[in-house]
Amino acid sequence: MAAQEKIERIFNEVEFKPDKILLEKREAFNYQKDGNHFLVLDLNNNELIIGDITSLGDGKFSSVITFVAENKKFSNAKIIGRSDLFFAMLNNNVINKEFKIDPEKLDVFFAKYNELK
Repeated sequence: MAAQEKIERIFNEVEFKPDKILLEKREAFNYQKDGNHFLVLDLNNNELIIGDITSLGDGKFSSVITFVAENKKFSNAKIIGRSDLFFAMLNNNVINKEFKIDPEKLDVFFAKYNELK
C-alpha cells in the first residue's frame, strides 16, 4: 500500500458530550475536564489519556498529552485538546473497534505527529 493511499477509517463519527465521547453513536469513553486539564477514561473509569493545556497568550495554546498505559507523552502544535486529538487518532485508526488504543498504531501516530523530543 502506497503511503499516499487513504486508510479506511474504523470510525467516521465522533460526538463529544460534557462527560462522554461517543463513536458511531456508542459510548466509547468517559471524559472529565477541570480547567485546562482533561482526562479520557475507559468505561470502567481507568485513566487512558491525561491532557494538560497551557495558554501561550494571543489565543494560542500548547498541550502535553500523556498516554497512561503506554507511559508516553505527546505534543503537537496543531493537536491541542480532546477534539483535535480524537480527530487525529481516528484518522490514523489508533482506536480499535473495541475502543482500545492500538499500541502499534499509536507508535506510528507518535512517529508522525509527536513534536516532543
